[in-house]
Amino acid sequence: MFIREIKTKNKKSGEVYFKHALSESVRVNGEPRHRTIMGLGRLDLPRREWKKLAHALECQLCGQITLLEDNDKYIEDLALSLVSNNKLSKKLNILESGAAKSDSGNCVSIDLGSVSTEKSRSVGAELVCLDTWRLLNFDEILKDCGFSQNQNAVAKALIYGRLISPGSERHTIEWFRRRSALSELPGCDIINSGKNIFYEIGEKLYENKDKLEEFLYKRQCSLFPYNGFTVFLYDLTNTYMEGSCLGNSLAKRGHCKSKRSDCPLITLSVVVRNDGVLVTSHIYKGNQGEPQTMEDMLNRLEIMFGYNSPQMILEKPTIIMDRGIATDDNVALLQARCYQYTVITREDQTEDYLEEFKTARDTFFRIDELSHKRTAYGDENHVYVKKIEQGAGATCKVLCLSDGKSHKEDAIASKKDSRYLSGVEGLSRSIKKGNIKNISKIEAKLNNYIKKHKTAADKYNAVIVKNEEGKAQRIEVTLKSAEPNPLSGCYVIDTTHTELDAVEIWKLYMTQVHVESSFRAMKSELGMRPVYHQNDGRSAAHLFITVLAYHILSAIEHRLASFNDTRQWQTIRDVLSTHNRISVVMKDNDGKAYHHRASGKPEDVHQDIYKKLGVKDPSKPVTSCFR
Repeated sequence: MFIREIKTKNKKSGEVYFKHALSESVRVNGEPRHRTIMGLGRLDLPRREWKKLAHALECQLCGQITLLEDNDKYIEDLALSLVSNNKLSKKLNILESGAAKSDSGNCVSIDLGSVSTEKSRSVGAELVCLDTWRLLNFDEILKDCGFSQNQNAVAKALIYGRLISPGSERHTIEWFRRRSALSELPGCDIINSGKNIFYEIGEKLYENKDKLEEFLYKRQCSLFPYNGFTVFLYDLTNTYMEGSCLGNSLAKRGHCKSKRSDCPLITLSVVVRNDGVLVTSHIYKGNQGEPQTMEDMLNRLEIMFGYNSPQMILEKPTIIMDRGIATDDNVALLQARCYQYTVITREDQTEDYLEEFKTARDTFFRIDELSHKRTAYGDENHVYVKKIEQGAGATCKVLCLSDGKSHKEDAIASKKDSRYLSGVEGLSRSIKKGNIKNISKIEAKLNNYIKKHKTAADKYNAVIVKNEEGKAQRIEVTLKSAEPNPLSGCYVIDTTHTELDAVEIWKLYMTQVHVESSFRAMKSELGMRPVYHQNDGRSAAHLFITVLAYHILSAIEHRLASFNDTRQWQTIRDVLSTHNRISVVMKDNDGKAYHHRASGKPEDVHQDIYKKLGVKDPSKPVTSCFR
């Protein structure tokens, strides 16, 4: 509290009067205001003593003992006389009842026992998504695609829902209506829209796929420019579908990367810039072979960027792709179309350089940048590289040996060996027990084990031991060689970038982790799997909504990375989940009910994210009252 001097002027005589009041500072609708506690008339007290008087008055009003010195006894007496003045009794009663009104009239007497809260809805992640939506100019491109304002709002709900509460479109609708404050943010008021509009907008987004992806990629290139030559990473993944999907031409059986061999699949291919910015995507049938998609991908890139146009001056990008796609035919296709590339070919070339790999740890250059990342056995993870020139050719090779990869391959091989040996041992026990006696049947079963586990079986000699009568007694298994695999952890990189050294080429190929990260984000953080739809259009739309959500996710992580904040979206989303918008319900002494709805005050962890991203809450408090 403090003493405030109030100046008034007589309009007729022009005489100026002064009076004083005890006041305090309060905030009304977020703005500072002075609230008068009590009038003091005119004080004949030096200004330097006002602070002491304010303290004494506050103690008198609150029933506390003042801590003034003995020589300030007169100030304490003055405070007591002012409070005891009959003219102030009314003011004092109001203060004690908590019903003092502010100058703006926004303060009322509230029954504390009636205070409760309701309709708590998340707002933190929604604010971040809304800010990034504006940064990427989503409104502009959707308007160009013919989306109305209402359709734009539905598109926001679909894409934000995939980011904030991953799941199916049906799950998104429930999240939007029951758990999110998105409908209270500007341009998002579609709370009464039916569920069919959500499915229709998903399909409309997919119909404008090419236009949306081209616009968003160019926008992100302007926001996050990349230095050096352009590198595109290409890969495919698939996800499983629930239900029979008999009328869905995209749903096909195949090898499921999610280990759901009991379900039909749908395949998604993406091209990603080597810093994680998504370039384009395409949806294939679930049984699509990876190598056959290369030419289609190149055709789409050339249409998107006009690489074959006479007016085009952009240099074609370097293509990096997974080993499963890098067949000899696809490498030849890249060469024929004048694309640079860095790949590990599907055909294993390590045996051609067996002698070099035997001495790799002594003769290759060791990369220590990964040494802080321990292998599964706790030792340092080193990578050894050596560049092999191809004479006058336009390509070169880099021989690589990775300790981490070696441990992983040895563990996989050991697991395969255990499965093979376990099967043969079981067959041998059956022979000893007499459960199987026919030699031809035993040989047939053993041959089946060898075919099923060919890689492991090649390391062992399995012989059926017979007695003098020619009957089988057991199966004896011996290891052909105890020497460890000299090519464990070895691989060969092919590239057209002959101007780079071995370490630079290795680092270039290792950027492929960004496309793997994008698939991991889509599957685990953005709810791409499973797909519940039973027709082509809605299945494809479900995947494309995930792709659009990834554009926003990528932009958020890029902006945070500029502040050396390497947290992934899932972590950011969890942190922001505690920032909510809530309604406070209360009654005054007259029984009138008030509903005050406002966003909670951001905590420090929320403020840190908002400050880095430049996020502001555009929503306003809303107060309503009724009897």
